[in-house]
Amino acid sequence: MRCAKSSVLSAALACAALVSQGCRSADGVRMGRPTSKGAIRNVACLYDPKPWISVDKAGDRDPEGVQYRVFLDPGTGRGVLRDGVLHIEMYQIDAKPEGGGRTLVSDWIYPTKDIPPIRSNVLGMGYHLRLRWAKKAMVGHEVELVTRFEDAEGNTIATAGTKRLRVPKTGR
Repeated sequence: MRCAKSSVLSAALACAALVSQGCRSADGVRMGRPTSKGAIRNVACLYDPKPWISVDKAGDRDPEGVQYRVFLDPGTGRGVLRDGVLHIEMYQIDAKPEGGGRTLVSDWIYPTKDIPPIRSNVLGMGYHLRLRWAKKAMVGHEVELVTRFEDAEGNTIATAGTKRLRVPKTGR
């Protein structure tokens, strides 16, 4: 019975990640306070359809950042809070006819203790990231986000996939 419940919860977490077109991969433990016990096996990143934030003083609606939720799963199918660090990299995709590449334009490093925790009845505990890229000219560009979790022992779990988004010309 315990195995079946864990499988159902794991499937629900995976399904939610796919439905929201989020990123996948990592490792976790039991819900509750951050702990260093147990390895994280899955990191699920869930994005809203319009994940953009506008934070400039000019008051325009152009995005200056992105927000999303991150759930660390130790293999139970439910997110947990963990001591560690989230590493996020944002790449600008070069749209060149000869097969463009990508260029690192921002990277963020956040200790999990500094990120607001969130609770989901279905997915468990997680973190709400609000990433600002400040004065970078990202409007209209395609970007790719890579999210990794590093636990207190230095083990790093990278997302199984990346998330590509096109920054709109006007926010929200």
